[in-house]
This record gives sequence, C-alpha cells and structure tokens, in this order.
Amino acid sequence: MRLKLLFLLSFFIFSCSNEHNELVTIDVADSFEKQIEVKLSEFVSEVTYIPLESTKESFISDHPVIKVGDYIIVRNTGPNMPLLLFDKSNGKFINHIGKVGRGPDEYNFPVKDYYNTSKNIIYTNGYKPDETKVFDITGSFLYSFSRPEIMEPSVKGGKLSLSFDTYLDENNYVSFIDNFTGTIKTKLVIFNKDTIKKTFPNYLKWGDKDLTKNRRPYFNTTYFIRWNSNLYFKEIFNDTLFQVTIEELKPRLIFNMGKYGLSYEEQQKISPSFGKISSDYFLITDIDENSSFIFFCLSYYNNKKYTCFFDKNLKTTTICKETPEYQSALIDDINGFFPIIPLDFTQENEMIAVLSPVEILHWLNNNQGKATILRERMQWLNDLTETSNPIIVIAKCKN
Repeated sequence: MRLKLLFLLSFFIFSCSNEHNELVTIDVADSFEKQIEVKLSEFVSEVTYIPLESTKESFISDHPVIKVGDYIIVRNTGPNMPLLLFDKSNGKFINHIGKVGRGPDEYNFPVKDYYNTSKNIIYTNGYKPDETKVFDITGSFLYSFSRPEIMEPSVKGGKLSLSFDTYLDENNYVSFIDNFTGTIKTKLVIFNKDTIKKTFPNYLKWGDKDLTKNRRPYFNTTYFIRWNSNLYFKEIFNDTLFQVTIEELKPRLIFNMGKYGLSYEEQQKISPSFGKISSDYFLITDIDENSSFIFFCLSYYNNKKYTCFFDKNLKTTTICKETPEYQSALIDDINGFFPIIPLDFTQENEMIAVLSPVEILHWLNNNQGKATILRERMQWLNDLTETSNPIIVIAKCKN
C-alpha cells in the first residue's frame, strides 16, 4: 500500500512538472479565420481616462513611447527631446526628467525600455559611444557605465557594440543582436555594466551567401515583455517566445502563423522592393501580458492591424473582428466610447491604452448621439482639440 501511494505521488509530481513546462502553441492561422467581436467588459471592471496636460513644456510628438508605472513617462520622437513626467492620477505635467546634453549629469536620448517601474529609475544613452547613464525619477544622475563589445567575424571590424535593450534585474541588462547580415552568430547578451555575463548563440541564417545582397527594411525586430518578475522575448521572424534568465533561454510559447507567416530563413521576402513592407504576411508587432491573458498585435497583412489575445487558462486564441469604429479592437461596452487596443499591463493588473485626440474627435463627429451623452459625463471631452496631448486609458482588470 505504501509503495502504491509513493507511485501515485511520484506520478502526480511528474504530471504537474510536465504541465508547468508544457510548450504552448498559440494558433494564429486558425483563429484568423474565426474572428469575433470582443467586449471590453470581458477583461476589465472599470475604466479611467487621464488626459495628459497640454502645455508648451509638455508637448508630445507623434508616435511617442509612453510607459505607466507610479508615474506616466513619455519619450518623444526626434533628437534633443527630454523625457516628460506626468502625474498618473490626473495627467498633470510635473517636469522634464533631467536634461539633454553633453554634461556629466545629462543624457543624449533614452534607451528603448527606459523606465524601470519597480525601482522608479530611468536608463538613457550618453553622448559617449556605448555609454549608459542612469537617473532617478526626478532626473538626478545616479551612475554611468560603458557597455562592452562582442566579437563578430561577419561584420566589418570583427566587433559589435552592445545596445541597452532592457533590464533583466537591477544589476543585469540585456542586449539583442539583430542578425542584419544574415549570418551573425549571437542572439542575446546579458551584461552587468562593463562585464559580459552570458552570451546566447544564434543558430539561424537568412538571405544570400553574398552578404551584400541581404537587405530588409529597418523596424523593431524583437519584443521584450515583462510579467510577474519574469522577462520574455520574441524575435519578429522567429515563432517562439522565450523566457530570459541569467542561465538560459527557455521556450515558452509558439505562435503558429501558418500560411500567413514568414520563416526566419525567408525574411528577406518581407521587402519585395527595398523600403516597402509586403502585405502578404503577418508580423507580431506588440506583445503584452497580465495574469490571465497574453495580448498581441498582428500587422501588415492586407495593410491592416488586428488585436488578438490568448487565454492562458483556457488555452484559446481570439482575434478581434473589425468594427465600424475601428479596424480591430475591444468594443467599449462599459462607457459606449472609443474602442480600446491594449498597449501594456501594469504589475497592479491595470490595462493601459493610449487614445489619439484626432481619432477621438473623428469618432465623436461620427457618433453624435453618443457624443452628447459622453460630453456630459466626461467633461474633458469638451476641451479636446486636435493639438491636445494623448489620453491615457487605465482600466482595472478582473481577477
């Protein structure tokens, strides 16, 4: 009897371990043929709209990068643009974070993943080559360091400089190495200030043996997402989402793109004429996660974008059907307002989205009946102009 119990216990533990380590497939191709309308209320219980204050000092450019933690921080496009700090509760502009310049306590431009929301610190690039500068949320300079280089025989000079793409933890940082020649042998590098801690090789190739013929347009070729203190990443032409640790890249999810996908080896087909992106394929251009769902965006196929999500409990994939108001989004059945496309999730389980004033005004003009009711409930709509700053949506997710 005792041996039987031990066997059952061992089987149970083994089964749980397999379930935890199971490599899950997100079936994009099949789900695309079965698009449905999806309501916002399936995910959130309440929605708050935060109009960012519009002043001369707080001007926000087109295509900004907006991150939400304890504060709302905005990175504008273009040179010589300091980070903007806003109050998360009311959207009031607080100040610029530090200064852009060549001084010891100034920075050139923020890195890609510039806001460490758990520590409230900011990562930037200095004017010196390969220099990273770190500031606190007030813009006070904390420290700087020079990023190391790696050996890479396939490029001129035989070396590649590391970028600062994201942080693994407070002390370790991650650099993704774009295989722009088709033969680069490094995928990711983890480094601690000026010391390389771990190098993950790249085994895949693409393009012609004559490297001078290997061309594709420049766009964001990898995505890092963070959830529950874990870091994950996916290359745009690789179907696998990996968990990143100091020791390994652990496969977690596979996106099955079927006939809509483009393999790593054939990625040059994304640009039939250089500078133009093909509309024959899907590319995943954003991935965000909370406790129950993984949201992702499909772009470029038929020159459209689709909002999609994977239910982590049910293991199902859904692609949002186009609506009269927007091409593919979550229909706002809570306020009867503008459809929502999730941009991010906070560690407090808040869904974040960003709304464009121009698109809102267009929507209000096409929905006069709803607009009259909404203007009474949302007074900020009455002050909205085409030159207003964006509106941040903060929605409380259901548990």
